[in-house]
Amino acid sequence: MEIKDLASILDLYYEFGKERKDRNALIQCFGIKYADFIIKNKIKPEEIIEKSTLKNTQYAKELRKGIKLANYVCLKEDFILP
Repeated sequence: MEIKDLASILDLYYEFGKERKDRNALIQCFGIKYADFIIKNKIKPEEIIEKSTLKNTQYAKELRKGIKLANYVCLKEDFILP
C-alpha cells in the first residue's frame, strides 16, 4: 500500500463522516485503523492529507489524534469501512 492508497481510503472515511456530520471522528477512526501501518512506514499524517481531497486543510491534526488513540482503543467489529 502506498500513500495515495491511504489517501483514497481517507477520502472514503471523510465522505462517510460528512454524511453523518461527524468528519473529525471518522478521520480519527481512519488513524486508529491504519496507525500501525502509518507508524511502521514512517508516514507523516501531512503526507496522507496532501494526497487526499483534504489537501490544504488542518485535518492532519485529527489524523494524528487517531494514531495516538490507537494505543488505547479499537474500532467496533461492525465498523465496515475499508
